[in-house]
Amino acid sequence: MSFEQHRGKALSPETVATATDSSVSQVHRWIREGKVKATKLGYRMTRIDGDSLADFLTSRLATPRPPRGKAAKSCVMAAKV
Repeated sequence: MSFEQHRGKALSPETVATATDSSVSQVHRWIREGKVKATKLGYRMTRIDGDSLADFLTSRLATPRPPRGKAAKSCVMAAKV
């Protein structure tokens, strides 16, 4: 999956949420945690750097996610046996 179409653009949080199939609050969380660079242009007007977004999304694909929920419990049980 390529995220190159986001490079060189300034995107709204709503656009990023739609493009990444996540919620707007999740996008704001990425901004707050410093994972994605954004600029506050005014009251209720934030724009996200497309280059930063593309780099972040590419890095998320490169690192495997740890199992959660029942899968995590079964991994712990398998490690003990």
